[in-house]
Amino acid sequence: MITRDLSSSPRIKIIVDLLRDASLAREPADVFKVFGPRMWRIRPMEFFVSVSTRGLPAGSYKITRYYDVREFQRRADSGEGGMPETVNPNPWATFHTLPTHTTGFISECIKDGTPKILNDLNITDDPVFGSLLSEFKSAIASPLYDHGEVLNWSIQLRRASNAFDELLFEDAMMMGNLIGAITRNLVALKEVERLNKVLTAQFEEVARVQQSLLPEKLPDIPGLAVATSYLTSDQAGGDYYDFLPMPGNRLGILVADVSGHGAGAATIMAMLRAILHCYSGGDGSAAGVLRFANHRLVASRLEGNFVTAFFGVFDPATARLNYASAGHNPPRFYSAATHSIRGIEDGAGLPLGIAEDLDVLSEDLQLLPGDSMVLYTDGITEAFGSESRAGHLDMFGEKRLDAAILASDGRPDTIIENIHRSLFAHTHARTRADDQTLVALQYVGPDRCIYPPIRREV
Repeated sequence: MITRDLSSSPRIKIIVDLLRDASLAREPADVFKVFGPRMWRIRPMEFFVSVSTRGLPAGSYKITRYYDVREFQRRADSGEGGMPETVNPNPWATFHTLPTHTTGFISECIKDGTPKILNDLNITDDPVFGSLLSEFKSAIASPLYDHGEVLNWSIQLRRASNAFDELLFEDAMMMGNLIGAITRNLVALKEVERLNKVLTAQFEEVARVQQSLLPEKLPDIPGLAVATSYLTSDQAGGDYYDFLPMPGNRLGILVADVSGHGAGAATIMAMLRAILHCYSGGDGSAAGVLRFANHRLVASRLEGNFVTAFFGVFDPATARLNYASAGHNPPRFYSAATHSIRGIEDGAGLPLGIAEDLDVLSEDLQLLPGDSMVLYTDGITEAFGSESRAGHLDMFGEKRLDAAILASDGRPDTIIENIHRSLFAHTHARTRADDQTLVALQYVGPDRCIYPPIRREV
């Protein structure tokens, strides 16, 4: 094998430097800054004009750039560098201010939309350029394609007659369309970045509104210690918890999760909050509250969305929790007497918002001093680990959740601290793919002091 050394070729070096620098461009205007000063060094041309017909009536055009190569040469030889004054640094930003033309030499070049090699030119008293092009005798007009349409043109001129052949034209047309493609990609990228900033600001606003709908303070109810944690994902989600006053000095406790993410889920979460805060009358049972919410959500036609929810009604007089679940993750119940933990899985029905008739029943749970309960959303148990096992990512799951609860002293704040510690040990990440909500409760007994409630939000 014989390898030819190209390092001594000035033309190859210019092309390599040009393409390398073009790959670093991040602004549309940077593309011309890369190509403009070099194109005349690798391609025989003496005057350049770029033209656009984008969004204009047939036969109309705008000149986006033009320059005499001698000005580039003069700047390069003097060490001045930079662009000639006739080079518009950002024609996309000023396009609406550029004059529109319908006549002249350029109009003849582009009128039928076909590529051209032009010889024996006599461009005098041009209505656009005046006498500026009078000394040029040959030119090529290269159409630049955008989604199959000719929306821009590259026109190159030389003083000599018959200065362009088909090979030079092919090179010019390929290079012009390459530059156009790179520029369009960067224009599209800048628009995507702009829209992403707008969407990010909107999501942040949605998240602020969403968090403002959570309880301002935790409940102060005899015999019950409470702690909560609400950690958001990168997108606004549909996690929701709340505490509602119920008839007979009882406390309603809710954890819910709207399917999906984004503004739609956050909107449904706000709807659910409004519905629950309008609840009055009824039998005051947990199942009755969920049936009430389901009826309103079904009437709102959620279009494929649904809500899982667990609702409990705590009676401090009897230390009894009346509860019902609408397709939600089973809360974890810790028994202080047996130092054991189990899921509260009975009393479950379909999620809210799916069917008009919600088949859900209330169940009762008698709490004893020291008993604890953890309500949570699936962002906790479905958090993926940082390492894969047996070819798949390992979720946090109920076993790790139960272990974290059992390792605590039963107080709500230490339960939440332990769960967060275990989650981080599993994921090794400070960010979350889904919202993570925890509500931890402990019945401390009617005659014991209540631990100060805490709430964490990030």
